[in-house]
Amino acid sequence: MKRLPKVAVCGGGRAGTAIAGDLTFMGCQVNLFQLEQFKHALEPIIQRGGVEITGETQSGKTGFAKLNLVTTNPKEAIKGVDLIMVAVPAFGHKAFFDAFSPYLEEGQSILVNTSYWACLRFAGKLKKIGIFDKITLAEAMIMPYACNVVGPTTTHIHRTKQNYIALAAFPATKTDKLLELAQTVYPQYKKVPNVLWTSMGNLNTPMHAPLTLPVAGLLFDRYSDGRQGGAKLYGEATTPGARLIEAYDQERLAIAKKLGADLLSEAEAVYKLYGYKGKDLAEAMRKSEHAEMFFDIKFQKDILEEDLRYFYVSLSQLGDQLGIPTPVTKSILTVMSTMLDINYWEGATTLEDIGLAGLNKDQIVRYVTEGKV
Repeated sequence: MKRLPKVAVCGGGRAGTAIAGDLTFMGCQVNLFQLEQFKHALEPIIQRGGVEITGETQSGKTGFAKLNLVTTNPKEAIKGVDLIMVAVPAFGHKAFFDAFSPYLEEGQSILVNTSYWACLRFAGKLKKIGIFDKITLAEAMIMPYACNVVGPTTTHIHRTKQNYIALAAFPATKTDKLLELAQTVYPQYKKVPNVLWTSMGNLNTPMHAPLTLPVAGLLFDRYSDGRQGGAKLYGEATTPGARLIEAYDQERLAIAKKLGADLLSEAEAVYKLYGYKGKDLAEAMRKSEHAEMFFDIKFQKDILEEDLRYFYVSLSQLGDQLGIPTPVTKSILTVMSTMLDINYWEGATTLEDIGLAGLNKDQIVRYVTEGKV
């Protein structure tokens, strides 16, 4: 029997608590790390010493999971662990890398659990401090759970993504080592050729913004009777929204194909991961357990921030660089920016940020595979 990894989970929200709790059920020694500025939200977990997990787990167990350590100290959180799992949205990645990077130890692995170009965004930082060649940096296409925090110390897992989660390291020559470690707890992690497959295969990005546009009034209006905006985004999924998903998806998949990445379409992905199907994506989502999830204004703005600033802008730039038109991607960015009065082009992740600016398709593939052009 292979030794289970010692794990530091970064992030005390829904994904972080779900991963920490379920890994504990599997027999891992788990440290849960949250940033100091969010310590108030972590206090109930610190006082109790763990988390309560309900729903559909990877381990098959539910109940109270006593964690090895719950802390806001990054040095003690990652000391002696094998695997550091980053389980926060893309806009939170930098704060955690800034916190734990000075304390990284040779031989450790970092797995960012929802890509958004994470490996390419942070490789330069790790190179500057001289640790990159001594650790393994990897990313997965999506979190292993669909879950929500339902109490101060309780997280409910609606669905564990048992079938398939793409995983790759940067450079790709390091993927096998990381995969062997990660599959001791999540065998559904599957090796893909490089991080283009994980970041461009992220199945969040085709779904959120296109489904939002037809029901934006429901989601974002603040009504005169005091009712706040919000909606069951998937439960309100419309056929126009599904058509927009498919149109955006054609652009995403065309760019991926140019770079040698044979990705699942969004419809194929939600069926493979969740088993959802219908005459179109709108019907598939309306029939799913996700249909009952309520998206309030803050949550919806957060997921749009993640998708649009951390992927759509760079995808459109990549299309321009490779000669593949992306009118739908650019239109979604422009229209959503106008509707919400938020300039999603400003401060976004760019090709310069991820080291791909000015590279042709062969140079891009060589870079993500070998770590050099």
